[in-house]
Amino acid sequence: MTDGLDAPRHEGSHPMSSSTHARRRPGRRAAVAAGLLLAIGLGVSGQVTAQAASAPATTPVRASAAGRSVTGYNGDVVTRIADFYGAYVDAKDDGAGPGSALAKALRAHYLTPAFAKRLAAWERTNGVDGVLRGHNTPVEWTVTEGTTGLDAVVTLTYGGGESPTTTTRLVVEQAAAGGITGIRVTGAARAQAPAAARSVSGRTGDSVTRVADFYGAYVDAEDAPAGPDSALAKALRAHYLTPACAERLAAWERTNGVDGVLRARNVPVDWTVTEGARTGEVAVTHAFGGGESPTVTTRLVVVLEPTSGDVTDIRRAVGAR
Repeated sequence: MTDGLDAPRHEGSHPMSSSTHARRRPGRRAAVAAGLLLAIGLGVSGQVTAQAASAPATTPVRASAAGRSVTGYNGDVVTRIADFYGAYVDAKDDGAGPGSALAKALRAHYLTPAFAKRLAAWERTNGVDGVLRGHNTPVEWTVTEGTTGLDAVVTLTYGGGESPTTTTRLVVEQAAAGGITGIRVTGAARAQAPAAARSVSGRTGDSVTRVADFYGAYVDAEDAPAGPDSALAKALRAHYLTPACAERLAAWERTNGVDGVLRARNVPVDWTVTEGARTGEVAVTHAFGGGESPTVTTRLVVVLEPTSGDVTDIRRAVGAR
């Protein structure tokens, strides 16, 4: 019986294991379109139902067809593990210094308590970050469906530029309830993935990746099976939002009674993050409902500070419903 850990092998090249479709569970709070209230925009006190057209905002959003795009699905194993690794890499790669508060909150949310304890013991013995299996931060990462429906293969790429590129490939195992129960380096030869195998990729320093990491982990925090994880949501806001934006957002939420990051009372069932129409902007599309409920789509513009990449504004797109 494995404990979900392995000997310290890091920042090296390892073949990947084979993969199949990941299992998807329904979100804890699947949105009901009839009851969905959406806010019009930051600084506006009114609210409208999802079925009604919103007042026009000031900046149109038109994602480039050739631009980068990341899509996530609430309850999807690949999405959930990608959310964890993407936000964890961001926390470790913060230009102001590693975001230990965010890294700690992410571990508490995504790892089962038993595995978190074993991982901490493993790290004390080996002196290496147990999530990344390395001393450094990867420049790229890819999460691909695993072999059981409850696991995924995580490929971390280090180096680049004048440094040689190395890769570490991990198998990340998840319990049916959603918590990560094991992280181990894979040494088995990987068979060619099926054409339909799902994967999510990210790059450090990429604006679409950064916003997708934020929104993916934020949705996971708000849709936790035991109830919203306020500690993780708070840590994510502190890490990704500028202080000025966080202050305005909190004031706006007090006035409108709606989550200012999602612009809704409920949690989306899927989302897509794409390049925005202007430099420094990223477009976020949320889909609510599904199943027996009508699907409602909202579109947001997320504005980033050019140097740090932190979020300076979140607003509704022109013409968005």
